[in-house]
Amino acid sequence: MYKATLRILLLLIFFLSFTAADAQTTDKIVIVIIDGARYTETFGDASHAYIPKMWSLSQQGTLISNFSNDNYTFTSRAIPALWCGAWTDVQDITYQGNSTQYAVLPTIFEYYRKQKSMPSSECVYVLKSLTSLWLPSFDAEYGENYWPEFHSVGETDNDVATQAQQVMDNLHPHFLWVYLAEVDHAGHSGNWEYYTKAVFSADSIVGLLWNKIQSDDFYKNSTTLFVTNDHGRHDDQHGGFQGHGCSCEGCRHIQFLALGPTIKQNYVSSQYRTIPDMAVTASYILGINPSKATGSVMTEIFNPTGIIAEANKTFTFNGVSQNPFNNITNICYSLKKECNVRLEIFSLTGELITTLVDERQNEGEKEIAWDAFSCKGKKVKPGIYIFRLQAGNHCETGKIVFTDTSF
Repeated sequence: MYKATLRILLLLIFFLSFTAADAQTTDKIVIVIIDGARYTETFGDASHAYIPKMWSLSQQGTLISNFSNDNYTFTSRAIPALWCGAWTDVQDITYQGNSTQYAVLPTIFEYYRKQKSMPSSECVYVLKSLTSLWLPSFDAEYGENYWPEFHSVGETDNDVATQAQQVMDNLHPHFLWVYLAEVDHAGHSGNWEYYTKAVFSADSIVGLLWNKIQSDDFYKNSTTLFVTNDHGRHDDQHGGFQGHGCSCEGCRHIQFLALGPTIKQNYVSSQYRTIPDMAVTASYILGINPSKATGSVMTEIFNPTGIIAEANKTFTFNGVSQNPFNNITNICYSLKKECNVRLEIFSLTGELITTLVDERQNEGEKEIAWDAFSCKGKKVKPGIYIFRLQAGNHCETGKIVFTDTSF
């Protein structure tokens, strides 16, 4: 009990002393889980024949070569561990007429939505169509009110990739979780060609999503990408790639790839890390405290220059006063010095709606009102809009939701 309490206190101290603003300038994250890819077919293969995209991307980011599933090497326990940053118990439940399971401990989705007061549209979980989804927790402090928005559509990984891009276009969530199930299904078939093609396809999807991040001004230069697995597969000495679930090296050794503005480039860490560390590190990036997690922040993946970049910012973004709003809202920021400022509102398709500020401003606190009117003097339709705030050498983007009921 004493050790557990001490660990929670140390974790809390870490998050208070090294806030997200201290460590990085990103506020968005995309996490891709490739179910059941064995390390010998990903980064453990010297030729990287099945993962050319991820191998190329690793030159721009950090690879942890000693990342491990340190407990249950099957999906129904490893996925909740990835959610919770801890090896949580799971419980059976009948939910909305379907038999399923839920995580006992709170998930990163719940921490994020509650601590950041985020709507479900800011925290989206994309996966193939399933009638019985595994569920986050019913924890008394968090629970159902803070679950992510589940987007369960399609049958294949390519379907999931298409849906993920549509979610990014239509909702622009700050937190996106993408689950690719086909590699594990292909592995269980026992067909080597099917399995390796599925790995190759998942690799292509990672490349596609990274390109999507880089081509969207909302995500570009402010988004971190994590790619990992829930478990591997038996090595050849323990039955081969068709199954998993034991403690052999093949089942335990999994990949971890990180990319983003504050992630070290072309860096390979051999430090031993485990599944619970992923969600805790993601929490660090999102600026939340996963108080019931047991993992640790993987500080070695971060580029120290992120701290310098943060110190050189020309302003601090202080949020949007009402979001969603139905009449008027204020975009709030504090200038550290006199500089040129431009504040614009765009539609989700990139159309400029209006320019609220385009002038040189003195240092200090600012509140800029938007009444949902365009530069043409017409009230916009209810929906999601993007603001872009440029001041000196720093830029912030975010979403504003207009909910006028008169339409």
